[in-house]
Amino acid sequence: MRKLNKLLAGVSVAVLASFQAQATCVPADCNAMGYTKSASDCDGSDMIKCPFDTDKVWCTEGSDVSTMAPAIGAIYYSDGTFSTELNPKKNAVGIVAYMNGNRRLVIAFDEQSKLWGGYAVNEACLTDYGSSDNAKTDFNGLMNTLCLVNAGNRPAAEYCNSYKPVSSGAGSIGWYLPAAGELNGISSNYNAINSALQKLSKTKLSTDYYWTSSEIDLGTSWYAKFATGDVHYSDGKNQSHLTRCVLAF
Repeated sequence: MRKLNKLLAGVSVAVLASFQAQATCVPADCNAMGYTKSASDCDGSDMIKCPFDTDKVWCTEGSDVSTMAPAIGAIYYSDGTFSTELNPKKNAVGIVAYMNGNRRLVIAFDEQSKLWGGYAVNEACLTDYGSSDNAKTDFNGLMNTLCLVNAGNRPAAEYCNSYKPVSSGAGSIGWYLPAAGELNGISSNYNAINSALQKLSKTKLSTDYYWTSSEIDLGTSWYAKFATGDVHYSDGKNQSHLTRCVLAF
């Protein structure tokens, strides 16, 4: 029995020595463990240092909340993430402006005055909305925009269709001219959006009328105010009005 105990003890020592030798010979991979940043990358953020290389750290990249539900007024980035405070290491492209179930919209930082275009043409691929209440049910801004772009010489829609920077974020379908219902919905968050735009020194939403992608008839289309949500007949497709693009995410 004593010989067996000595043998087992010898085996245990050998196994332990072997394990220790391997542990000291194989360096820990901090990157593989998730410690992929430096302290400068995480300035102002909570961070954890890799126990094997304290120059490697993990952090949440400041106020990035991309794994959580976005909030109205959050900053939206080209990679599909968002945050409550600006992350200078990312490409900010807009402000979260509207959320209602699966409908979530980002509004662009910039705007221009554009013609709607197509005067005296009734767009066959658009629904004609004869009243403002009916126009407010139109949330088909993306399809409206593609319809107008395909028709050609529709400046407001073309401006949004080619607006840069285009987001490459997951689920993003690109920029477009909002439909009357989308613009009306965004209006309820007018103050929060303008507060966020002002904080970033971007162009605030005006109290004037903006083009929507919703049509009335061959001569007119709907425009609306972000400030109030009022949706009205325009004074003609051949007139220029402010144009601000959105994207869905």
